[in-house]
Amino acid sequence: METMERTISEIDQERVRRKFNRACSTYDESAVAQQQIARHLSAVWEIYQQKHGFQPATALEIGCGTGGFTRYLQSSCTSAVWTLNDLYPACAEKALRFCAVNTHFVCADATAYPWIGPFELIASSSVFQWFPAPGPFVQRLASCQKSGDVLLFSTFLPGNLGEIRELTGQGLVYPSAGQWRDWLSSLYDMEHIEESEIRLLFSSPKAVLRHLKETGVTGNHAEFWTPGRLRAFSAAYQERFGTVNQQVTLTYRPLYVLAVRK
Repeated sequence: METMERTISEIDQERVRRKFNRACSTYDESAVAQQQIARHLSAVWEIYQQKHGFQPATALEIGCGTGGFTRYLQSSCTSAVWTLNDLYPACAEKALRFCAVNTHFVCADATAYPWIGPFELIASSSVFQWFPAPGPFVQRLASCQKSGDVLLFSTFLPGNLGEIRELTGQGLVYPSAGQWRDWLSSLYDMEHIEESEIRLLFSSPKAVLRHLKETGVTGNHAEFWTPGRLRAFSAAYQERFGTVNQQVTLTYRPLYVLAVRK
């Protein structure tokens, strides 16, 4: 298979923007793994809330998308004044359906926007992997929080979408859990950090590619498919990642973090 290696530093932000805009209408139906991740991250948050009786007065969600995580956050923080952020207004319109009237939307690249705060909760689900320098960005967010405030997020680990990377050489370079600890440890206490794996099953390699397109996950992939490459990819995928019932796998490796500002 021909490879076209891409790294975090080479993320084409405009390509990512176009892909997610196109996927806006299909994302909610197709983003099975992302929805599962949002539910689990919300459970981590609810356990922390119950344990500490924490109700933030101000909150920021970065990369709200169509609102898969937003609806959980809003239902658990009904009294908070919210700031919602995303690059894609069409998607954010869906997220805003779940929001109370005390919600302000910022359409901007979160890494370039001058966040001021204070935010007693900063949350994000399945977004930070798209940022060219996620560690420094999250460290910068700490200046918007005071001692006792919460940073809650999910992102992805090495091995995420490993089937695609193995066969095409394409994919992001994901920081490890250890790297995230290093980035955060001087600013936050790690209340919860959890690695996981979600393995989805599809009827064919083409169904995998359709899933990636419909969720916008191919936002950083070069457009290099030809009929010949697609046939070779499908045959190799079925051979290496096929199951006994002729399905194929696609693996997500989420990381869940809840950190408390020192």
